[in-house]
Amino acid sequence: MSEPNLPDDGEQPKPKRQLLSPAPKDDITGRPDPAFLKPHQAALRQAVIDAFNAKKARKFLQKHVHHISTNRELAEGIKFLFDEQGRPPANATLEDIVEERRKIEYEILWIQSVLSELQHRLVKIREVEDYALEMLSRAMPDG
Repeated sequence: MSEPNLPDDGEQPKPKRQLLSPAPKDDITGRPDPAFLKPHQAALRQAVIDAFNAKKARKFLQKHVHHISTNRELAEGIKFLFDEQGRPPANATLEDIVEERRKIEYEILWIQSVLSELQHRLVKIREVEDYALEMLSRAMPDG
């Protein structure tokens, strides 16, 4: 029986696969220098940079699209109060204006009630957290 590392019957051994190695460092700064990278390392580095930039751009666009759509919704909500030049129309009925004000006040009250409920939950969670930390501090032996 032959050893497992040796080829049988004159077969050529498979060449070792070249492993990724650390990036060579610049002698002056001691930091990795992209100019000394092997081609496969440079390609991997560029792929990571491209992926990072794409993710950064996507987040930036999502944030601004959300901002624009929120502002557009606000503008649509009060658009009926103004004409094309930004002046209040002469024929706007007082009932429409009062109804819009009531609708906005109702939405503000709803948001305030949600905020109040979330603050109440936060207080309860903090109480539980403080109690748990106190119990842990009592259970831990002084060291």
